[in-house]
Amino acid sequence: MSALTIRNRNNYGMSLFDDVFSGWGDIFSEPVFRGNGVDNSPIIKQLDDRFEISLAAPGLEKKDFTITVEGDKLTLAYDATEGTNPFAYASKYAKSYTLPSYSDSENIIASYTNGVLLVSVPKTEAATARVVKIK
Repeated sequence: MSALTIRNRNNYGMSLFDDVFSGWGDIFSEPVFRGNGVDNSPIIKQLDDRFEISLAAPGLEKKDFTITVEGDKLTLAYDATEGTNPFAYASKYAKSYTLPSYSDSENIIASYTNGVLLVSVPKTEAATARVVKIK
């Protein structure tokens, strides 16, 4: 009995396989869910009287967060390396924002409820719109 040798000189049949399954990446070696590839971008809203920055950070505690204001720079950070929590997006995070001149950095309020950090930056009186009367 002889061994069957397959020679694919013209790649016939494989091009159809490649066309159907191209773009899937290597499904056997790449994980389906990536822990490091999760988009942890905060949501920033500009309201009439304040800015709101909300950051999803489930599984953390209030003591894990650090919020600093230096001049016109606001930095949100957390460090959860001491307690390993499988539900946290990342063990460390830091992002800085440049505050506009009409923000009131002395009265920033932060709260952490249900896995969401909410930072409220009030605007000063100069930022509110006023109507100018025409004479």
